[in-house]
Amino acid sequence: MYSLCDLETFIAIVENQGVVAAAKAQGLSPATVSHRLSKLEKALSTVLLFRDSRRIRLSPAGELFYQRAGAILEALYDAEHQIGARGSAVTGLLRVTMPPWVFSKFVMPELGHFEQQFPDLKLDFMITDQFVNIVDDAQDVAIRVGQLADSNLLSRKLVNNSRILCAAPSYIEKYGQPKSVADLKDHYWVCLPWQRQLKFSEGGQVINYNARTRFTVSNSDNMTQAAIAGHGIAIKSYIAIKDDLAEGRLIEILPNSLVDADAPVWFLKPQNSLVTRKTEVFYEFMKSLFT
Repeated sequence: MYSLCDLETFIAIVENQGVVAAAKAQGLSPATVSHRLSKLEKALSTVLLFRDSRRIRLSPAGELFYQRAGAILEALYDAEHQIGARGSAVTGLLRVTMPPWVFSKFVMPELGHFEQQFPDLKLDFMITDQFVNIVDDAQDVAIRVGQLADSNLLSRKLVNNSRILCAAPSYIEKYGQPKSVADLKDHYWVCLPWQRQLKFSEGGQVINYNARTRFTVSNSDNMTQAAIAGHGIAIKSYIAIKDDLAEGRLIEILPNSLVDADAPVWFLKPQNSLVTRKTEVFYEFMKSLFT
């Protein structure tokens, strides 16, 4: 039978990417760490880690066991903390995925304060505008923008937000300002590769266009930069560019013309995830960024 210490050592090996690093983190000898891993694998009658002289890799069974055992350990630590049996430090690894503009504009400027408050909590960010399956990609938390299509996630709204059309003064000076939705078909756009199907509303009718682009870009921050540089009209979250609007780098055009413009920012977790202190302190941190 394996022990709680064996589980903790297995988690440490995965999160420190090796037996030697895990031994150092736990204050143990590499031989003890290897023994605990072997004992755990023998008790479970399965291989959890593939390892050679250079790296380790989770087996499919190890990946599943790591996710579930890690969540259970976190919940156990939190229970111990609540009854005063464990110190107040928030520890462990939290995997978070979010769009680039949320990370660069809101998270990064305040991340140092969060690190000072929770120095023992490790954060692993997956920064991407593409859809990330939280369960398949082993993420603890996702920050998403827009309408939610996946009902199998636990969601909490961080802030209301809407998408708007905008362009740089230099673009408008060169190509003119659209006066109606019909004018948009003759304009250039800067957009994400999957954002080329445009849907607008005018006079009670829904109008669809394919974006006329010189190029597309797969990063929302770079997309904003391209719009500011005058390469075309962009669809952007208002809270992502409100400073650019206030300072005149971008100008809103044709207000209220987008269909489904409502785009709240959400804090998401897998449906079967346990409530842990690390996810809760990160939720409070994210909530504070938008207040």
